[in-house]
Amino acid sequence: YSQLESYGLPFPEAVFDLTFFADNPRPFYRLAKELWPGNHAPTPAHHFISLLAARGILRRCYTQNIDSLESAAGVPPELTVAAHGNFDAAHAWSASRPGGSLRRRQAVGVERLREALWQGEEAVEALNEESGGLVKPDIVFFGEQLPERF
Repeated sequence: YSQLESYGLPFPEAVFDLTFFADNPRPFYRLAKELWPGNHAPTPAHHFISLLAARGILRRCYTQNIDSLESAAGVPPELTVAAHGNFDAAHAWSASRPGGSLRRRQAVGVERLREALWQGEEAVEALNEESGGLVKPDIVFFGEQLPERF
């Protein structure tokens, strides 16, 4: 959170606040581009967990990290429980009425979101419009329930 000063947030946690996201998604999209899988490499610990899975020893990998590095290291998705979500999937979010709270709607290909983020703000806005709501990776924000799998 200490590196978010340049984002112009009312408070650092706002970048992961669903209500703030509904009003101003730009800071999150900027951060998502920085955190996107592929920008960082799995650590030896991630590879060790993958090795445990490959040997049939791993029963489950619980993580609070949102970086999808477990997936990048080869930990099978059926063994991973991402308590705070991650970048492995994305959905469009919209309100059922103006000013209403956001609800998760349709799935959107996570690669489509990645491409739009790299193309810039206009591409993200076009994806949001085409998808019928604000598209975000399946990262758990403040104001959301933890994943059912957790």
